[in-house]
Amino acid sequence: MAAFNREIPFPASLIALSHPLKLSLTCKSRLLNILRMAKSSDYRKAYNAAKHELAQLLSQQEATAKRIVTVRESIQTLATLCESEGITIVPSAEATHLLITVTLADEIRVILRAVSPAPLRPAQVKSHLARLGHDLSKYQNPQATIQMVLKRMAESGEVEEIISNDGKKAYRVAPPNYRDAVLKAVEKIRK
Repeated sequence: MAAFNREIPFPASLIALSHPLKLSLTCKSRLLNILRMAKSSDYRKAYNAAKHELAQLLSQQEATAKRIVTVRESIQTLATLCESEGITIVPSAEATHLLITVTLADEIRVILRAVSPAPLRPAQVKSHLARLGHDLSKYQNPQATIQMVLKRMAESGEVEEIISNDGKKAYRVAPPNYRDAVLKAVEKIRK
């Protein structure tokens, strides 16, 4: 309990508050204040509450990511329909920003997570990319590029390669192996 009563030196606190992670530090600071006031028997309750909240937030994050893909596809479809009808629209700055800044591999990850646990064939991934507004004409062979990205993701264990009944390859998000992920993270920290 004595460790929680230590104050951060003044210059260090100024640096911490000016850092981009100010929100994170503020949340941790509040948690420490709560723990200072709590009796040691309440630590388990606080831990379980934080663990439950993390699980809820991760679930919400996954649902939000899936919804973002759906809305981006809708925006692109509606923009195409408006254009075909001669209706002038202002392009979505957010959707345009994502198209410019997100890599092809990251978009493929997002698409696979959005349809998870269902697998997708490379042609289906290509179709989703087009519906998100990607200009695949900049690739000499877009299908081969997508297949290469999927193959590399499968080799890294990020996605699973599945052979369907008709003998064609499909890919889906690999189930998380938290033990391996934790061991890799600890190994990176040690290096």
